[in-house]
Amino acid sequence: MFSAAVLTVAAACSLLEDPTSFPNKHNIYKTVPQCKAVLNRCYAHFNSIYVADFMFATEACTDLWSSDAKSGDAMLDVSPSKPQVGADLWERGYKGIMDCNEAITCIERSLLTDEQKAPLAAEGRVIRAMYYYLLTSMFGGVPYYTCMVDSYHVQDSIRFLERTPADTIRARLYNDLRDNAIPYFTEENGLKVRGGDAKDNRSGYAHGLMLMAKFALWNACSQEKDAPKDPEYSTRWFQKALEPLNALEELYGDLTEENYPLEKTQWRYKNIAESIFEIQHDYSASGVKYHGNVAPCMTPKYDVNSNTSYDGADLNISFGPNRDQTLKTSNYYALFRPDGKKGSITDASTKSLFHPLPLTFDMENDTSGRYQTKIDLEALKEWKTKDGKKIDRRVVYVLGFGNLQTGATFTNVKAWGIGWAGPKFWCPGMEQKYDSNNYRVFRYADAVLMKAEALANLGNEECVTYINKVRARAGVDPYVFESFDKTIEFIRDERARELGGEFMRKFDLVRWGIWHDAVKAHSKNNDVSQSSLPCHRYYPIPDTQCALSNYKLSNPEYENAGF
Repeated sequence: MFSAAVLTVAAACSLLEDPTSFPNKHNIYKTVPQCKAVLNRCYAHFNSIYVADFMFATEACTDLWSSDAKSGDAMLDVSPSKPQVGADLWERGYKGIMDCNEAITCIERSLLTDEQKAPLAAEGRVIRAMYYYLLTSMFGGVPYYTCMVDSYHVQDSIRFLERTPADTIRARLYNDLRDNAIPYFTEENGLKVRGGDAKDNRSGYAHGLMLMAKFALWNACSQEKDAPKDPEYSTRWFQKALEPLNALEELYGDLTEENYPLEKTQWRYKNIAESIFEIQHDYSASGVKYHGNVAPCMTPKYDVNSNTSYDGADLNISFGPNRDQTLKTSNYYALFRPDGKKGSITDASTKSLFHPLPLTFDMENDTSGRYQTKIDLEALKEWKTKDGKKIDRRVVYVLGFGNLQTGATFTNVKAWGIGWAGPKFWCPGMEQKYDSNNYRVFRYADAVLMKAEALANLGNEECVTYINKVRARAGVDPYVFESFDKTIEFIRDERARELGGEFMRKFDLVRWGIWHDAVKAHSKNNDVSQSSLPCHRYYPIPDTQCALSNYKLSNPEYENAGF
């Protein structure tokens, strides 16, 4: 029986539920295969969320990347009346929640044995938590509900629910995963496995633990004004983050090159050992399989007169055509420019996150009045510059400089010292701007750095051990502890080096409370740096949804900013 009490602890959903199947929903949950088929439907909406515009929203408008786009998400052309990708995320997110709520409720009410239905319902809870993770990260406080929509009365009740503070939603989901999901993924039933080892790539134990840790760190750093706080609030949540992170460490072991090769972080390798959760794609010309469109916006500019040439460099492989708006690095992420003195580079270049870069100046062939940048193939052989400084091995995957075998340099790199998004995101054999890469949303290195962050904020110097696990695999010198404040800043930069371009940089900056300042300081897109406002930290709830809720939903931060 759906009670008013449920509504008071929940908040709302999309107003687009289809109630026509209310009477028949219980009839399809009679066998395990039938339940799995219904759970499969719960995954489908992720493919519509993780698209190129979502990459622009989460990465292009940050301190790491920018795009030459003149409209849309890539330049923060966002408002309640123009919600851009936020409208799709809202609709798809709540459709996914509706599907999950139905699946969980009906599986738990089914006549299957407890041993059969408990892990199936647990899987639904993890998927539901993922949708709420996306919604709260994107919008802040949102409507929250966990009941099945099985009558017009319930549907109407949900329609007029208000925002629930994001901290409250995360706390409830942390507890739900801990108590009602994680215990049912066991060694006995074969479900206590790494994400890449999960049968049929299903969500489960590792994904649930990762979401618990994400919720805990968000709450520990929360900027929610109306969230309950006390002097120990952040401390408790950093401690809560360690519980799932310790469990992930027990499952995944040491992050080493031997266990988890750095090369495999490229998205063309699917469901790798390091994976925790991936968006599954498999392109076919018939169009019957899922494909993505992110690789085209992460690939250097396509030279139309050659199938294998991109921005002036022949890569000897075809990635197919790409979008006009592709991601380029910011000055903070990576820059290599002369400062007027022959052979020297700017002070800004030495302060960029990936300094030193495997680049050098071609002064002999300079005919344009500008020192030409070229790839330093000799440095890449030893992963060191001529003065002995180590080159971060991650840089050749995250950033695109040109052909690392022939030394052909992209025009944008050669003339301006600014790289493109790199091979990690490229898709060989891409067809019609459709790529078949999987999109790696969560992986183990993220969890290792999250543990470092939690420990640093708790005043535990063991945080350095976890920072250096990531750095050792990257082939760079270990971090040496100075103070906890400096260590926290270093972890933020290390997350950029390790995870840049993986749909989370804006979420990190927002939860740290520094997104607006970071964009102002580092975005190379002048439209973004000039138009960004503090309210843009979150996307607005679309005007249409506010109207459908009879304005129970609103966007006060945007309204105060004059939208």
